[in-house]
Amino acid sequence: MKRRELLLGAMGAPLLGASPVQAQGTANWPTRPVKIIHGFGPGGPVDLLARLVAAQFADSFGQQAVVEGKPGAGGTIGANYVAKAEPDGYTLFLMASGHAAAPGLYASLPFDAASDFTMISMIARSPFAIVAATDAPFKTVQELMQQAKAAPGKLNYGSGGQGTGMHLTAVLLQARSGITLTHVPYRGGGALNAAVIGGEVPFMFTSLAGMTPLIEAGRLRPLAVTSKNRYPGLPEVPTVAETVLPGFDVSAWYALAGPKGLPIGIVARLNQMVRATLARPEIIETLRVQAAEPWSTTPQEAQAFLTRDVAHWTRVIREEKISAPS
Repeated sequence: MKRRELLLGAMGAPLLGASPVQAQGTANWPTRPVKIIHGFGPGGPVDLLARLVAAQFADSFGQQAVVEGKPGAGGTIGANYVAKAEPDGYTLFLMASGHAAAPGLYASLPFDAASDFTMISMIARSPFAIVAATDAPFKTVQELMQQAKAAPGKLNYGSGGQGTGMHLTAVLLQARSGITLTHVPYRGGGALNAAVIGGEVPFMFTSLAGMTPLIEAGRLRPLAVTSKNRYPGLPEVPTVAETVLPGFDVSAWYALAGPKGLPIGIVARLNQMVRATLARPEIIETLRVQAAEPWSTTPQEAQAFLTRDVAHWTRVIREEKISAPS
C-alpha cells in the first residue's frame, strides 16, 4: 500500500475498546474541539503523525481534534504557542526531537524547552542513517571511517540543513570518534538525495523515511543506522554502535505534550488513548512506512526523557560550537 493510503486507512479506523480514565474535575473534558499544534509545514512526518493522533479523538472522546502547523525558527514558533497556552487540554503539542536542540542552537528562547511542557507520552522513534552513493569510494561504514581518519576534513557529507537532527548526529559521531568531516547543508531531503545520487557529495546523514525505494532501486547504499538496534525494515544494515563506535545511539523521536500544568486527569486519558492507538496493527504498519516504530511511555518516563535529551543536545551543541540555521 502507498504511504497515503496506509495513513488514511489507519486514521479512519475506529479505536475499539477505548475506555477513558475518569478523573475528578476532568471527566467532562473535552466539550469542544482540541487543537494539536506542531512547528512545521504540511505533509512532513510531524504533520502526518499529528493527524494520525488527531483522528483518534472522535472515537475516544467524542470531539474532533484539529491539526495546525506553525512553522518557522526550527519549530520554536509552534512550541512557544503551546507553552503560552492555557493548560486546559484544548491546546496540545506534537513535539519532535529538534525541540531538544533548540536551547543550544538559539541564544534565547521565550520558553523553557523542558519545564514549560507537560509530557503525555512518547509516540514514535526513527533512526537516522549514513547513506552513500553507489559509486562512493567506500562500501562500508568502516571503510568510510578509515578514509576520514586518513584525510581529516577532506571528506564531504550532506545533511538536510544546519542544526537539523541529521547534522547533529554527524557532529556527535565526529566528536566521539575523533574524525573530521566537512558539512555541506542542503534544504530538505529531496535536494539532499539528488546531491548524493548526482555525485555532489559522496554520502549523507539522513532520515530513513522515503529512503527504501531509492535503496531497493540500487540508487543509494545504506552503510549504517544510528540507533542502538538495527532497523527492522533494513535488517541487513548494521548499526554504528556494532561497527565503529560502541554505545552510539541517536534517533529522531516524536511525542505528545501540552502546556505546563496540564491536569493529571487529562494527561491520564490522553496517555491511555496513545497507548491503545500505538498497539493497533494498522497504526504500526503506518509508522513502518514512515521508517518509524511505536514508542509509548508513561507521562513520567516521557518527561524524564525530555529533560535528559534537552541537557544532552545543549551540551553537544555548545561544546561543538554549532550555530543556529539561517
